[in-house]
Amino acid sequence: MGRHTVEPDPFRQFEAEHDEALRVLIRLEHAAEALEHGERPEPHLEIVREAHTFVTTAVRAHNDNEERALFELLNLLDEDAPVAIFEDEHRALRQLEGNLGAALDGPHPATEVPKAARTMIDLLREHIERENEMLFPLARTLLGPEGVALVARRLTEP
Repeated sequence: MGRHTVEPDPFRQFEAEHDEALRVLIRLEHAAEALEHGERPEPHLEIVREAHTFVTTAVRAHNDNEERALFELLNLLDEDAPVAIFEDEHRALRQLEGNLGAALDGPHPATEVPKAARTMIDLLREHIERENEMLFPLARTLLGPEGVALVARRLTEP
């Protein structure tokens, strides 16, 4: 009898990464609120910098993995799969990352950062909710167990 290996569940991985991003967004939101209320900016701007780094590294890698391992496969299986809106949101998030970075590096970060942060927070939270509630359940159905296993394998490819 051969051993059957169980592939890791890529959707659980994506959802765990979403949970981590949501925790970072809470810290970012609190820092933005503190800046809006005129608190001493330095500690809050440091939190924003950490959140910005997280978004430009971990969230960007997560989005790239979704596009490469999941979105491409869904597009191949069903040209009507609602992938384009999520790709558009990934592009918008990259733009908002840039806006937040520019606000951090600008002449008045304590006043410019909150608006840039809130715009990114709002889009990313809505995006995560749509993926978790709509895209991932639909993808599981469209892909079936073999397709889900293929997504898991594609995530491990360089």
